[in-house]
Amino acid sequence: MTVRLVTDSASDLPQEWVDEFGITVVHLHVVEEGDRTVSTAAVTPDQLATIYEELLSDPECTGVVSVHLSRQLSRTWESAADAATRFGGRVLVSDSQGAGMAFGAAVAQCAWAARNGLGLSGVYELAERLSRGASTFAALESLEHLRRGGRISAVAAIFGSVLAMRPVIVLRAGSVDLAAKARTTTKAHQRLRALLRDEIGRGDVLVVVHHHEAPERAEEMATEIRKETPFPERVMIVEFDEVLAWHLGPGTVGVSVTELMDPEFPIPVLSPQATD
Repeated sequence: MTVRLVTDSASDLPQEWVDEFGITVVHLHVVEEGDRTVSTAAVTPDQLATIYEELLSDPECTGVVSVHLSRQLSRTWESAADAATRFGGRVLVSDSQGAGMAFGAAVAQCAWAARNGLGLSGVYELAERLSRGASTFAALESLEHLRRGGRISAVAAIFGSVLAMRPVIVLRAGSVDLAAKARTTTKAHQRLRALLRDEIGRGDVLVVVHHHEAPERAEEMATEIRKETPFPERVMIVEFDEVLAWHLGPGTVGVSVTELMDPEFPIPVLSPQATD
């Protein structure tokens, strides 16, 4: 008997974890008009309800915990919460307040804990703690992609007329804020690493370097971070999924930091191109 985990593709989960822990990933997608991507789309309540019903039909499944991209960035959480009302408390839905492996690492650890006997309420509480305690920093080439996607109203007000600068943003507690700015990509990456030092130094953590069309930059970032942590094997490289990539733009390098609940949790060795 076990609890099953559901998440969305913005969690950027490596396929190794999806397969090993039996995680169900629902795919968000981009919307195209002609040869242009114009927006992104969440899944519907009915789609999620079908997934929940199928999982709960397994007599070995005692419940479902569904963890999703921040509700301030997507309607996916609302769809999940709507669908969950149809199952009499057997489906619990968590707003991760994050994006990428900041909450993907939380989902994987919850699935591992569920496989090892943690019950429905325990898995839900663990998901809330791990995902909401995580942070994501990202160095972008510009804010234009976030502006286009309607995700930076507060940041744009701060940034004013200096959009030519290289911004470093932080996603924490569900919202996107400007953390630093620099005149070059190299300096933006230096600022990002400086911001990470406190996050990485706060205890046992899992660090994931993300990128969009920037594998060499991601590898350089991971190499530098590994020099600053006593656990270099806990620094992974995973590409952004297509939805996050569209919002952030090419050349973006991001880093997420999530608490590691147990040093025995299995961390796969991934190549820079490993994605779900």
